Amino acid sequence: MNPPARDLAQYIANRAFIVVKAAIWAENEHGEVLLIQHADHSHWRIPAGQMRPGESIEETAHRELWEETGWTTDHMVLEGLHSGPELRQLHTSGDEDYYVIALFRTRIIQDDLVESRVNSDAGLKFFHTESLPVLNEFTRMLLARSN
Repeated sequence: MNPPARDLAQYIANRAFIVVKAAIWAENEHGEVLLIQHADHSHWRIPAGQMRPGESIEETAHRELWEETGWTTDHMVLEGLHSGPELRQLHTSGDEDYYVIALFRTRIIQDDLVESRVNSDAGLKFFHTESLPVLNEFTRMLLARSN
């Protein structure tokens, strides 16, 4: 007789991982912050993503900005390095990710290309920091820590 899977779960060790990410606080010339609307949810977030093996954290930030917006920038400044128990994600498997997030700041100059992407269905929009939409948990935390 085989015990149910839920009974076996107590014998399987859950794992904790440290995940290094880069996040980008991109502003336009009016000081508005660039946010991306998540496709599966109604919340918004700043561009961010996981560092790949062999990549520097600065390269991660540039790659993520390009992958998520289609834009590049010549200059990014490290705003801060964020970690701690509140930057934890618990998966349904019981595994945990503890994030170490390097937050970079940059400026996006709005030209016709930027305007066309922001005013399309791409899910990109600049917001005044006083009138932000519903943010995901990590974006809300990073922006609060950086103000």
